[in-house]
Amino acid sequence: MNVLQKYPHKIEIKLDSILIDRNMTQFQLHKLTGIRMATISEFINGKKGSVNFVHLVTIMAALRITDISEIISVKFDKEVEEAWKEEMSNYEGRGLTAKQQELEEEVVKTM
Repeated sequence: MNVLQKYPHKIEIKLDSILIDRNMTQFQLHKLTGIRMATISEFINGKKGSVNFVHLVTIMAALRITDISEIISVKFDKEVEEAWKEEMSNYEGRGLTAKQQELEEEVVKTM
């Protein structure tokens, strides 16, 4: 199980709402940024598995957005947030939490 599967989350992409609020089309954003129409569409529709930061910053600059959370947000399930809060309450500032150190040791043993 990979990290994303292990920690349920929801990614909200807000670019479409921004374009609607500004009475802009994806084509106009394409003309402003030089980013391919297909790339913009895939980003808006959540079809891209990863985010190209050059594209993201280009879009932010074109739309004069200074806070990335205006375009995209990530929310983890309540159970995950609560577990992490508990885990971090015992964090000693050594880079990894105790649970992360245990996981790291397990991985090293399997190598």
